[in-house]
Amino acid sequence: MMTQIACHRGARLSAPENTFPAFEAALAQGGDVLEFDVRQTRDGVLYVMHDETVDRTTNGTGPIADMTSKEVDALDAGAWFDARFATTPVPRLDAFLDAFKSRAAFYIEVKWADCDAIAQIIHRLDIAAQCYTCSFSEQMHLDMLRAAPDVAQMVHWRRATPETLIDKFDATIVEFYACDDAKNDFTLENVRAAQAAGLATQVYSDAVSPALFAQIRDWGVGCLNTDHVSAFHAFRTSQDSPKAP
Repeated sequence: MMTQIACHRGARLSAPENTFPAFEAALAQGGDVLEFDVRQTRDGVLYVMHDETVDRTTNGTGPIADMTSKEVDALDAGAWFDARFATTPVPRLDAFLDAFKSRAAFYIEVKWADCDAIAQIIHRLDIAAQCYTCSFSEQMHLDMLRAAPDVAQMVHWRRATPETLIDKFDATIVEFYACDDAKNDFTLENVRAAQAAGLATQVYSDAVSPALFAQIRDWGVGCLNTDHVSAFHAFRTSQDSPKAP
């Protein structure tokens, strides 16, 4: 099994995060899954946007939830990153999914949005089988499960035991955190416990580490969620079969 690559907000080191150029670059660098975030405007239009406010990644200011779709459509989401990307728009969710549905799978992190509206777009485009969703908000997670029970649900390992992840959240995928801080929970013991419970496994890391990449391969982790798409793609295509831990 070759570990897949989830491209965290696209290839955000090469292009402005959560934009069409970032997602195009992610696939060009060898990505398999496009990871992105969803928020909505005051008039209920869904956008691909990570932050609560538009300040960091556009030329605008203020919470996206207080803005109209007309205002968001007028924002420049690219010039902050590089002048080459000036006039890049904030993607509307429906247009983004439609543009990439034949080329990638989707990891949808719901920040705060109408989950019924998200589900309607997924079902209209007939892409439920190639999506999985997650949220740090328990309400959003449960709302998404209700609105789209046919879409796989991912939960972070630190939220609960494997049994609770399955029983309460109906999770089929679990994500570990492999970073150099107190939240790190990527251990062989945890991975094996998740696999024994029948959960698919994913790990998030912002590191470029051959040792970590080898652990991901050898432990049979299904997907790496990363900013460093090209680095892990180069590793996985140059390696032999997994080694037993």
